[in-house]
Amino acid sequence: MLSLGAPAWMISWLVPIRESGALLPQALIGIALRHYAARHHIWRLGMVVQSFSIVIIILGAWWFDGVTAGWFVLGGLSLLSLGRSACSLTMKDIQAELAGKGERGKLLGIASTTSGVLTLLIAVPLLMFAEQLGERLVTGLIITAVAAMVVALLVLIPVTTCVDISNQNSHETYSWWRFDAVVYKFIMVRGLFVHSALVAPYFMLESDQNATSLLPFYIAAQAGATMLSSFIWGRVADKSARLTLQLAGVLAVSACIGLLLLPGNLVWLSGGLFFVLAVAHTGVRTGRKTYSLDVKEGQERTELVAFSNAAIGVILLAFGALYAGLKALDVINVVAMMASVLAFGIALSFILPKEK
Repeated sequence: MLSLGAPAWMISWLVPIRESGALLPQALIGIALRHYAARHHIWRLGMVVQSFSIVIIILGAWWFDGVTAGWFVLGGLSLLSLGRSACSLTMKDIQAELAGKGERGKLLGIASTTSGVLTLLIAVPLLMFAEQLGERLVTGLIITAVAAMVVALLVLIPVTTCVDISNQNSHETYSWWRFDAVVYKFIMVRGLFVHSALVAPYFMLESDQNATSLLPFYIAAQAGATMLSSFIWGRVADKSARLTLQLAGVLAVSACIGLLLLPGNLVWLSGGLFFVLAVAHTGVRTGRKTYSLDVKEGQERTELVAFSNAAIGVILLAFGALYAGLKALDVINVVAMMASVLAFGIALSFILPKEK
């Protein structure tokens, strides 16, 4: 977005659209899945939609620049989020079938570590040839993303997952909003921890460095963080997903404080702080995913994930609009405010009951 000359307020919407767009539709998808046991079919459809949406982003970036290109990116990202919504929800059922309770964090850790290794293999050459590649670097990354989506789809084609839906009845369709206290507590805590993702673009916006020079370092930091921390976070989450959230939250707050207090004119320092944030966000994702997998079973798990995700989607949109407005008005330090909310989330996480 920065390389295309899109305005800063559009960039502020990237994370809210990516996240809330993947979360809001899950409530309706969760209701529909009460009558559709074959979850692998929905996952495959979601992967196809995501691949097509990335192509839209590529074409918009090739043909336009400025605000018009920004709208293509946001539009393609919205469609991608819809496909991701279906994949995110049904993948929980696939993961739960592949691994039992006490092993799911390890599964998530191995998958994320593998992802980190692959991304690092891409990031290292980018660091070496960033100046020669220029804007072709970004285009190449997005094309690679399409190819990766297709490969992922082909790899998981043999896996099938069917959930028992025989205990569903018509009355439940009219009481989908009724859950026990665990769901509401989970939504409150997770709603505050989304700031580990929301704060990420501001690490680049708050830096004194050029975005093109920072991008390879940020990609390398993200990949390295995922590769080095995912397996460890997974092990911790298999013992206690709640503790995982708390530790990750402390790291995220520390990264924000470092961004506020340390000089922003050093590329390596900016990349290092983003590395700490990426480690923290990996922990947040692992902790909340493992918690949602373990605290419920079967269709109850599907609906907990669906409706908590939908609620988080609304929260993300609200926070996204708030911070975009604050950034435009420049009336408060957004990073400091996000760090404060994260600290409150750490304190509130103690109300979550143990999931094992």
